[in-house]
Amino acid sequence: MQHRRIIKRGPIVLATEETGAIDPTSHSTQGLFFADTRHLSHFCATLDGEDLVLMGSSEEVLFEAAFIFTNSQLGDIPARGLGIMQHNAIGESAVTIKFTILNWSLQPVAFDFQIQVDADFFDSFEARGVKRVHRGEMLAPKIAPNGLELGYVGLDQVTRATKIAISAPFRKGDNDMLHFDVALEPDGRYEVTFDITMVEHAPEGVSLQPEPSLTRNPKPPWFDQGTSVRTGNEDVDQIIRRSVDDLEVLMTRWKDAWMPAAGLPRFAVPFGRDSLYTGLFTLTWNPNLARNALHFLADRQGKEENPWNYEQPGKIMHEMHTGELARLREVPFGLFYGSVDSTVLFLVLGAEYIRWTGDIKLYHELKRHFEAAWKWIDEYGNIDGTGYLQYQAHTPPKLSSAALTVGLFNQGWKDSANSVMYGDGTLVTKHPISLAEVQGDLYRALNLWAELYRAMPDEEGVKGKAVALEARAEIFKEQFNREFWMPDKNYYAMALDGEHKHVDSITSNPLECLWARLIDEEHVEAFVERAFSPDMFTAWGFRTMANTEKAYNPFSYHNGSIWPFENTVIAAGLKKYGMAYETQRVFDALVNASRYFEYRRWPEVYAGVGEEVGGVLAVQPDASRPQAWSAASIFLLVQTILGVATTPFSGRVDVTPVLPSQLDEVVIENMKVNGGLLSFRVVRDGNSVLMEIIDNPGRLDVVVRPPARQRGQITGKNAPAVSG
Repeated sequence: MQHRRIIKRGPIVLATEETGAIDPTSHSTQGLFFADTRHLSHFCATLDGEDLVLMGSSEEVLFEAAFIFTNSQLGDIPARGLGIMQHNAIGESAVTIKFTILNWSLQPVAFDFQIQVDADFFDSFEARGVKRVHRGEMLAPKIAPNGLELGYVGLDQVTRATKIAISAPFRKGDNDMLHFDVALEPDGRYEVTFDITMVEHAPEGVSLQPEPSLTRNPKPPWFDQGTSVRTGNEDVDQIIRRSVDDLEVLMTRWKDAWMPAAGLPRFAVPFGRDSLYTGLFTLTWNPNLARNALHFLADRQGKEENPWNYEQPGKIMHEMHTGELARLREVPFGLFYGSVDSTVLFLVLGAEYIRWTGDIKLYHELKRHFEAAWKWIDEYGNIDGTGYLQYQAHTPPKLSSAALTVGLFNQGWKDSANSVMYGDGTLVTKHPISLAEVQGDLYRALNLWAELYRAMPDEEGVKGKAVALEARAEIFKEQFNREFWMPDKNYYAMALDGEHKHVDSITSNPLECLWARLIDEEHVEAFVERAFSPDMFTAWGFRTMANTEKAYNPFSYHNGSIWPFENTVIAAGLKKYGMAYETQRVFDALVNASRYFEYRRWPEVYAGVGEEVGGVLAVQPDASRPQAWSAASIFLLVQTILGVATTPFSGRVDVTPVLPSQLDEVVIENMKVNGGLLSFRVVRDGNSVLMEIIDNPGRLDVVVRPPARQRGQITGKNAPAVSG
């Protein structure tokens, strides 16, 4: 099931079975989508009514998928006498599906080649299970000698059409079946091509905006200007190469910016949280992703109070859709603001981007948006006045697909309806909820902006803000560690509920606070030791929930599964506390997991079944792949093991390298930082790690330091870094 074939270019997504077929009865989201509408819902090839026999398939080439089949015994046609090739490609203006049939038998053959094709024009939410009381009008198919046209007029008055040009003669049969009469001599060849274009037309007075743009170049002009990263380990280098390719595939051009789609096939639209994490993870690779995300989200920042879509002044959106259901307000996701952390992550990314690039211009461009975000945190995010960043669901939890019509009950990144559970296995329903990792985001924003304000030129007049934020951060850290710590478990609570009681399940949420350095040194040793217990840490990374918890389910979305992006965040946090050995363990676990996936591509999520139980990594069949923050994770991991950091407006770059056991060398070329370029090489030399500066044309001040803390007995190839 991990081998569904999904290709994307711009706003077009083609998601099929591994066999190249689009199955309308499948539980996974399949079809040919243009933006938020499914323009093909059924596409299946057969020979004389028999299924083709799949021999192999691939989506390794960007924007293309290839399939090869043969036949079962068909009357006088011997089994495996035919070779059938299917090639799917998304071009500049059309989607092409081409079949080539070769007669490899030693006799003439004749057969009926059949294609079943249909379009339901479902909105993406319908494709995910939302049931509608009323739909628009399906138009009668238009059949012509050289093709057909399928159409639908939505309740939003928009006409949507799928036009299919067909290169060979065909007969239209029953049940949307197209018949092609094929006769081949030995070594004969037959070809038929389907060129598919998708059209949306609105009558005068009806706007289709916002809508993504088709563009000849599927990536922004700055995309290929990223840092070159090589490690000498083929597995890791393949992860890097595939991650770059996946980020290119996910990029979508909007009127005002390039944005990565969150993940395919279900989330091929901009998400606030996802794009912010992607920007954070890729600062060392290409900071333009961060800059575009900040501008895009600032332009859609909340302006008014609207309970329908959770909009509030200053709040950053959660996701944006442009389909029929969003236009008709049958779902609140046109511009939906139901996430507790997007706004504070907007502040975190803004500060980190300026810190990394020294781009004071962006600060002035978005200053009012940053100020509005702080105001939202203070006036709307702090619901009960305790100082925590919280969310209050407007609706009761719904575990069915109907929840998509009313918003989200849980509004952290673990946003499934049952993702916040007490240790006794019951659902947390008392709101507002204060999630641990969200408090880490807030603490990080306070410190980052304090540092940024302190480093800014005096004429900016923000030194006083730095003092206030530093004082607030200090008080906040003390409060968090006092109120979230569970001494009986040597662990932090996942959250505080609406009565300020511990949500006492052992989960990964508080581990993310390490990245913000919110965890007290007093507790960090015991906390991390508990986290690495076998019930939480596996051969393939940290589970989202310990397998000793009553709510644990390794196949769930958030209650025992493993997320590469979250493990990357945890690794970055461990390194900030100088825990080189533990950082290496997470790095190795993720690289080991990649070996179970095509192209070494980390999916959105995989199952938390331990190696000792299943003996093999278990995939999540419906996990998004590619997915933006999973694709971006390798760049934060590389930044983490190298320990690359900078000080705002200083020209200083700090490096604290640690090479995991799988790496003997890392070469970084043309990394953009603080207005300069830096190329360097880190290499293992016995029990030490040495760094060589290859190029530093801007004369950046490079400071190399060893990790602050070395834990565990590590020798030889496992040695932590000692700079030289």
